[in-house]
Amino acid sequence: MLIRILEVQDEEKRDSIIEKMDKLLDERETLKSSIQAPFTVEELAFGQELLPIEKLMTEKLELFTKEIRFDITDQQKKKVSLHAYMDPYAKVFRDGTFYDKKK
Repeated sequence: MLIRILEVQDEEKRDSIIEKMDKLLDERETLKSSIQAPFTVEELAFGQELLPIEKLMTEKLELFTKEIRFDITDQQKKKVSLHAYMDPYAKVFRDGTFYDKKK
């Protein structure tokens, strides 16, 4: 279910996706803590089948977090550029000096 949720690329549904992921990851952690040795042959085989799925899920989670980080930095850049557009002389030092550009 986590892999299917991570494949959704809709930014408008991102908050609900994060909530679902959080619930599923919490449930996953409780299930992982209940796994204890000794394992039967069937359990070992099932565990070997889960390893590639675990790797895929980890890669998708990392990609999802990178997308979120990129969006956050993009929004911060837009905020700064908008502020610079609204007040272009905010960072100009006004110490009363005049520099003549003609020589």
